[in-house]
Amino acid sequence: MSERGDKLRRQAAEQDGEAETLEKQARYHRDTARAQRKSATQADLEENARIPVDRSAVTLTDGRPVDPNHRDLKPNGQQQGYVVLSDEERAKGFVRPVRESYKHLTCGAVTTMGRALAETYARDPAFYSGTFCATCQKHFPVGDDGEFVWAGTEIKVGT
Repeated sequence: MSERGDKLRRQAAEQDGEAETLEKQARYHRDTARAQRKSATQADLEENARIPVDRSAVTLTDGRPVDPNHRDLKPNGQQQGYVVLSDEERAKGFVRPVRESYKHLTCGAVTTMGRALAETYARDPAFYSGTFCATCQKHFPVGDDGEFVWAGTEIKVGT
């Protein structure tokens, strides 16, 4: 081995060591930032929970006023329309994270819902008494005794 080669290898080893130190510091700072964001989100959710929900401020998902025929079923088992809290009511803030997919515990399938429905659950988790399984093509109960959990969690939909 040459003297020059040895020197270059030592310099490379030093740089590897410095890089490892910097990577550890970066991981620490990323973890700290992630924890701070989580704490900030939790603080926001807690603050939003103090704002009462106006359950009379509702529309259908397409923005139309609620009409008595919205519960009529389509051939695929879904209702003609779904009631959601109004844009203004949802804008007051969420008390739970916005989650768009849930798993039916009976069949194991995951269903994804539209943003307005997901935001309504996030604003008022107990707003609905049931939800739709796209695989079973039927509505089933939600809540503590319900048949659904949020995808990737063990948290019951509607709680």
